[in-house]
Amino acid sequence: MYIITVIIAILVLVAFFEYLYALNPQRVPLHYAPGKLYVIHNYLIIYIFAAFLIGIAIILIINVLKDSIVQIKNIFYKRKQYIKTELDNSVNRAFEAYVKGQYDKGIDLIKKYLINYPNNIGAYLLLVKIYKHKGNIKEAENALNKALEIEKENVTALNEAGNLYKLTKDYDKAVFYFNKAFEYSSDDLYAISQLKDIFIKKEEWKNAYRMSKLFLSQSKDKDINKKEEQVMLGLKYEFGKYLLESENDTVRSMKRFNQVLSQDKNFVPAYLSLGDALIKKGKINEAFELWEKAFLRTSNLAIAIKIEDVSIKTNHPENIIRFYQELIYDNPERWEYRLFLGKLYIRLEMIDDAIEILSLIPANIFKDNTLNLLLAECYFKRGKYNDASVNFRKALKSSYPVKLPFVCSNCGHTSYNYSSICPSCNKWNTYNIKTAGTLYETAAKDDEKNISSILR
Repeated sequence: MYIITVIIAILVLVAFFEYLYALNPQRVPLHYAPGKLYVIHNYLIIYIFAAFLIGIAIILIINVLKDSIVQIKNIFYKRKQYIKTELDNSVNRAFEAYVKGQYDKGIDLIKKYLINYPNNIGAYLLLVKIYKHKGNIKEAENALNKALEIEKENVTALNEAGNLYKLTKDYDKAVFYFNKAFEYSSDDLYAISQLKDIFIKKEEWKNAYRMSKLFLSQSKDKDINKKEEQVMLGLKYEFGKYLLESENDTVRSMKRFNQVLSQDKNFVPAYLSLGDALIKKGKINEAFELWEKAFLRTSNLAIAIKIEDVSIKTNHPENIIRFYQELIYDNPERWEYRLFLGKLYIRLEMIDDAIEILSLIPANIFKDNTLNLLLAECYFKRGKYNDASVNFRKALKSSYPVKLPFVCSNCGHTSYNYSSICPSCNKWNTYNIKTAGTLYETAAKDDEKNISSILR
């Protein structure tokens, strides 16, 4: 169909020129150079037809040239794209090498990429990560500086700088860069969170509390906010503790502790510090009453140890003796209460009372060697060296420590000293002396019979 259309168009065109030739039979001279010799005499229609053909030829040539230029441009563009794709692939290969721990290979690939694209911040940041994991902090710092020279307000680069200095424990520089990131992006939750963590490490509780409050105002994630509220509760407690211990401000500190307890009635550190504040105000009996109620509520042995220490320090051991005796009466199956009372008796040089209470405890009820050591000490003080020797030898066979450790309920970290915050997972109110499964041995059948007879 297309060919037929072309043929018809040509025939119409020829017929049209024949028609014009019939109407214009005269010849017209055409001078193509100066002088009489350089002249052509031809029909007018021939000139018109020639001009028409020349016009068509020129148009065709122009179109061919345009198509050729487009084709050449496409060839160069495709070549350029191919090179760019290869370079981009080199960055991807560098990231794969980084993930696999092939740091030197990753560094080489990125450096080749940066020769062609020296202003690519993403490549510099990947280079920072590789150098950091390789342990080459100086080179990581140099790569970060180059990234920030390209764009000083790049939030990702600023956060990466903060991370680098946080890793090297240069907290002042880390705070500077995280603050810059927050300055350029006020909703940058990552920078806020990192600043909070650094302030916690530096024990700048007021600043940490401010960051936690800011995080909650910016975050929209309910689950994350729920966890952050627990962190904020711990920070409020720490600020109250700072007011009590560093500024001796009992009024403001007690206000903070009561606020914490109004939100979480099982927050043990707040009970401990609130009692300390009451003692500073001379209200010793109120402090003991508070701690006893707190222990009955939480069963945290750190409170019992606190009552014991303060009772002896304030020359009121009767408070803790009475308290332990009541606990034993109400909870005869809790052997650790007898153990703690026995330790207290030894501390008070009430040796006979200590032997009496400790002897009631089945020999293998505890995993650790505390019971044997306490009995050995008692017998030694009473001059019963054979009995003391037997218990010392039993204690030496134990692979468990003498002192009962506090265990973090969140991460399992153990410590022989109580702390309001776990140094391993940075969670508050997680320490207690864990009895079930760790303090007790699984009693043998004979021991179970002995226990049953004692309970009766």
